[in-house]
Amino acid sequence: MSSKAIFDCEAVLNETLIGLGEACKCFPMPCSRPTLERFLRRGSKGVLLESVLIGGRRFTSKEAIDRFVRTQLRTGPDQSEPRRGTMSKREIAEASRKFGLPEPQGSN
Repeated sequence: MSSKAIFDCEAVLNETLIGLGEACKCFPMPCSRPTLERFLRRGSKGVLLESVLIGGRRFTSKEAIDRFVRTQLRTGPDQSEPRRGTMSKREIAEASRKFGLPEPQGSN
């Protein structure tokens, strides 16, 4: 079985970084290191856990774990392609208003 590459997500650099050892303990239910690496490589229910490689060490963030869990809850098991944590158009519009950003095009 060939392993899939882990992609870097630079967005986590602006978040609360945690090493993978600590990340295993940050899920609603503690997970093993192999399970965490599967979330990084193949995802779960079509959702990949975002991470970044810094100085040869892999990090994720508490916020990325939160997005990962929340996005899994909104996706069905029939998703064939993993996707990064995403927001619906409604969530984007709400976040834009919350942070005083312009409304995204086509959100009406």
